[in-house]
Amino acid sequence: MTTISLPGLPKITLPNVKVPNVKIPKIDLPSLHSIDLTNVDIRRINTAAITSNPIVKQATEVGYTAVGFAVLGFQKAQVRRRELMGQFSSGRNTAQ
Repeated sequence: MTTISLPGLPKITLPNVKVPNVKIPKIDLPSLHSIDLTNVDIRRINTAAITSNPIVKQATEVGYTAVGFAVLGFQKAQVRRRELMGQFSSGRNTAQ
């Protein structure tokens, strides 16, 4: 029997399931403030080289596709919601 405990969530007990013990390393975030960006000249950054990279292009296309699917899913949910509201309102009118 395995018990999974996460902060802020109730404990979950799973019978006949073996979960490996994973140790997550502690990351010291205050060390990030030591990066000095005051001398970075953004005019010298070659944006054409960055945007022409095939990996960047592929990631951009994946992002556009994900946003498109999210918009279509939202619109489909809205249509379904309106259909259900129409069914409920027509059901109320016939019951009177």
